[in-house]
Amino acid sequence: MSTEEVKVEAGTAAETAPEVDGGPGGSPGSAPDAAPGTARGTADGTSGGARNGTADDAPGGDAAARAEAAKSSRPKQRRMRDMALSLAVLLIPIGLFYVGWNWVASDRQVSVVDTTEHYATAASLGLTVIEPQLGEDWQTISTDLAVEGEFVTLRTGWYSPEGDGLQLAQTTGPIEDVNEELTGAGTPVESGGVSWASYELSSGEAWVAELAGATVVLTAEPDGVNELPDLAEGVAEAVDG
Repeated sequence: MSTEEVKVEAGTAAETAPEVDGGPGGSPGSAPDAAPGTARGTADGTSGGARNGTADDAPGGDAAARAEAAKSSRPKQRRMRDMALSLAVLLIPIGLFYVGWNWVASDRQVSVVDTTEHYATAASLGLTVIEPQLGEDWQTISTDLAVEGEFVTLRTGWYSPEGDGLQLAQTTGPIEDVNEELTGAGTPVESGGVSWASYELSSGEAWVAELAGATVVLTAEPDGVNELPDLAEGVAEAVDG
């Protein structure tokens, strides 16, 4: 066999021979690198899951467990006290409302005073005492007699059927002694056939007239102003009678 034929056969054998990987003379890239990469990926995934899952959830679970334990360990007596305080906050306003409503809805009792002694004394001092003709629902709740020199002033407080306070004052002295706000001519008002002078006061309203040789002053608090005509008519009837 010639030298050229030997070279041709050697080249053909080299082209047809299969490649063998993994040996000492093989390529260093494929199989050896795959296993370490896969191992690292698996290890990283497992450890990452462990860190992000169980490890991260542990603090939240511990906090919930501690809160539940604290709640269950709270003294029962303290819980009952808190419930009692809550009920008290609700019941106290309801109780106050109930008491106030009963007071408003029920008939209020007033202390009736006896005016006999003061009336008799005033008459003995020369004052013509006027006892207004009023219904039984009108009640006397106060009386006062003042004597300064020759001046006599008799005051009688009245409780009206509507629950308002009014006053009848009779004086032989200056009108200012009854109320210092009674100055000027006032506004003319007629009631019970009598001409009155009306005055606006800081405490309500007053009607003034000269009757039976004395100055008569009727006063009412703001809520009782609309009942002044009734008192004035009762006074007029007493004078005419």
